[in-house]
Amino acid sequence: MKFYLRTFALIAIVLFIIAISPTIENSTSTQADTKPQISIPSKPQYVMVATVVATKDNRAERLENYFAAKTSPFAGKAENFVAVADKYDIDWTLLPAIANLESQLGEQVPAFSYNPYGWNNGNYRFGSWEAANEIVANGLRTRYAPTGIITPSRIGRMYAASPTWAVRVAKYQLEISNFK
Repeated sequence: MKFYLRTFALIAIVLFIIAISPTIENSTSTQADTKPQISIPSKPQYVMVATVVATKDNRAERLENYFAAKTSPFAGKAENFVAVADKYDIDWTLLPAIANLESQLGEQVPAFSYNPYGWNNGNYRFGSWEAANEIVANGLRTRYAPTGIITPSRIGRMYAASPTWAVRVAKYQLEISNFK
């Protein structure tokens, strides 16, 4: 999202400079035809150099390393976590952080439920980890925060009964985001 905002800002600046640059001047000749003439200055008065540096999106790699270090059954699923988070405009650390708190990253789930989030008080059964990610992310976006940023403190009181749930999820988010 930040990349698109930076790109848009850069384009807006370039268009503004083009709009204000003097590229058309009136002819001062004595000809009867006084149409404006386009001139190209030999030395430009204004020069703008913009450098756009794209950084590698290594969130999935970092998340995969985190899952591996924690011996989570989510190993190999990091790309899906990041893709689903991007799809629903959710912080990429939120779903793994909730899963860490609710099920120790999928290690403590009801048999064959694929429910690492404690969704529906742990009574919901998903067909796969990917399906769980999709349904929970959609639910977070539609049920808890249809607009704006989804944060643990914003959804905590509705998502879990524990008054410390949001603080603990935020702690896991920080742990995940700092993991290399």
